[in-house]
Amino acid sequence: MLNKSSYFFLLLSVSSGLLGLLGSLGIFISLIIQRRVERLQEILEDLVDQSYLDDINLTSKIYQLINRYQMHYILPDNPSKTITRYIDLTIIVVSTFWLLGSIFLFNPPYKSIHLLLLLPVLTGISILIFFRKLLINAINPLDNIMLNSIIPPPVQLRSVSFLSSYVNVSVKSLLKQARLTVTIEREKKDCEDKEYTDKGVVILKEELSFDDFGYYFTVYNKKECFFIGFGNLVMRFPPDPITKKPAPVERNINVPLGYLNWQALTDEVNASLLIFPIGEKYPIQYDFTLHKKEHYYVPNQDPHCFINQNITYKHSNNNLNILDCKTQLPYLAKVGSNFSLEPVRKYSNKIEKPESIASFLVCNEEINIK
Repeated sequence: MLNKSSYFFLLLSVSSGLLGLLGSLGIFISLIIQRRVERLQEILEDLVDQSYLDDINLTSKIYQLINRYQMHYILPDNPSKTITRYIDLTIIVVSTFWLLGSIFLFNPPYKSIHLLLLLPVLTGISILIFFRKLLINAINPLDNIMLNSIIPPPVQLRSVSFLSSYVNVSVKSLLKQARLTVTIEREKKDCEDKEYTDKGVVILKEELSFDDFGYYFTVYNKKECFFIGFGNLVMRFPPDPITKKPAPVERNINVPLGYLNWQALTDEVNASLLIFPIGEKYPIQYDFTLHKKEHYYVPNQDPHCFINQNITYKHSNNNLNILDCKTQLPYLAKVGSNFSLEPVRKYSNKIEKPESIASFLVCNEEINIK
């Protein structure tokens, strides 16, 4: 004959043992998290130190640092799945035992008061589910807001706005490691055809994929302006085809900014790029001199990079507001009223009068890796 009281205590003892094992797993995971945070902080400090060495080419080293950061940030896939299955199985078994024990304690006929007496069991199950969520987020904290404030996800290490707002780095020196440059390429009528159209595509090239910043770009000479473009540059890369994990950084990025009239260009044109990080008040300016070579315009030397203190800006309500503009760059003040931080690349190539740039085109060309 089944002794209900003895069976109840048997279920209770098994549940206590499983909960003890689950608690030990939580302690084990907390030790892993502590060690992981220490390693990630070391890598982050190394990245900060590298940002001030602007006289040395550290592009490859920064690329390796960000990838090593991701390696320590996310646990390997198979151990993560094994730990998750163990947590799920333990919670299911313990919850089942608690419910069975409650059934043995209450004798029919069941009354509404019994539901109130079940509240502690239901509360315990809810706490176990919440504990499960904490453990899983600690294992893979990519979408965990609480842990992201302590250890930022790897993709944030390529964010210029994040680095300038929350980490004490030299954004200008860090962008220098991205080796920014600009080219204008004449558009072909067909991929395999040698004939060209009258349009040229303006391409921003980055050796290291830093993003998440507002930009203003213009192509001009002493007499006229051929192109202006502005927007907020945000890159999204496909996950690794093997591990399925997000790519924190890429090499050799081409960002199309828009199209211009190729026939209107002279043999030599100037180009200027302004970068507006969220955590700063003065933009970083790059000045290029582009020379025509057959069907391309390319710079013959490195750009002049400096912080332009003649321009003051502020971010508010998802917009970039130009507060003070003492610069000769064409139409920057005009564009300032249209400057949104939405991830859109806008441009205009028909600029005869200031009022002619009231409407802008959107560049939908995909950012590609070459």
